[in-house]
Amino acid sequence: MSAEPAPADEVPLASLVWDAQPTDATVVALVMHGGAVDGHEPNRPWSHNVARLVPFARALKKVPGPMAVARLRFRVRGWNGDAMPVEDARWALEQVRAAYPGVPIALVGHSMGGRVAMFVGDDPDVRLVVGLAPWVEPGDPRPGAGRRTVLVHGDRDVICSLARTRHAVEQMQADGLDASLIRVARADHAMLVRARLWTALVREVVEASFARELGGTGEPRSGPIGAVVARVVHAGGVTVDI
Repeated sequence: MSAEPAPADEVPLASLVWDAQPTDATVVALVMHGGAVDGHEPNRPWSHNVARLVPFARALKKVPGPMAVARLRFRVRGWNGDAMPVEDARWALEQVRAAYPGVPIALVGHSMGGRVAMFVGDDPDVRLVVGLAPWVEPGDPRPGAGRRTVLVHGDRDVICSLARTRHAVEQMQADGLDASLIRVARADHAMLVRARLWTALVREVVEASFARELGGTGEPRSGPIGAVVARVVHAGGVTVDI
């Protein structure tokens, strides 16, 4: 049973934590954690769903070039039928825009955070949406033209549906959008199985997608991960396994 909603004057505030904030940033990565269908418990920095995304922010911080990295902590744990996390993400995007006006944004979201990323992928400054084991529902908004969507999903995820993720990508591809699905073999919803692979995929997809802005070559590293990322970046929409 989920907790009762807190009184209005006790509802916690969303927060934005900057892991990297260079003054000359040419790209901003906004990282968003997962949650639950229902739940009014406030998210804390030590909550497991929040802490799980810290390694991804640290990996993005190591991307060569002037990139800012921020983590959004949603007010409460659940979606709760009213899309409160989407409001939090819109607020966070305004904070990012105030700090770095006109700078392109990459959204990286896990589970519920992935659903939120799809909802706000229409923001004019968003250029990349990366959903990790995303929660996808039929009829949800999808990022439109002018941006890349990359959904990464484990084939042993029993929490969020790989089939729905695949269907969403296929729909976007049919509409001519740059959308890709990376299926991770033997991987679970929490991304603890093959954890280093998950973080490497995120880091390299972001780095390759913004090579021009970051002063890179645009060529992913050699090896299986690099091969997958090269297809995602250069093919304009693929489904690939790793």
